[in-house]
Amino acid sequence: MSLAAQAIAIYKRFYNPLFANSCKYVPSCSAYMVQAIKKRGYLVGTMMGLWRLVRCNPFSRGGYDPVKDNFRGKAKWLL
Repeated sequence: MSLAAQAIAIYKRFYNPLFANSCKYVPSCSAYMVQAIKKRGYLVGTMMGLWRLVRCNPFSRGGYDPVKDNFRGKAKWLL
């Protein structure tokens, strides 16, 4: 388990219960970051996780937002 995954596990164990289901997304932001780090590596996965945290705010719609297999989306055929 990487250092980032351990830090997220500590957050989920001790701090997450204090905020009681405040994440609007499925999977939760912490689970998303762990999945992103596993799929994309430490640097890109952390950036994806931080961008997800920025998007998780009271004004966002939330919903189902998994880690995408293709980072560029449909643009992969254009580039």
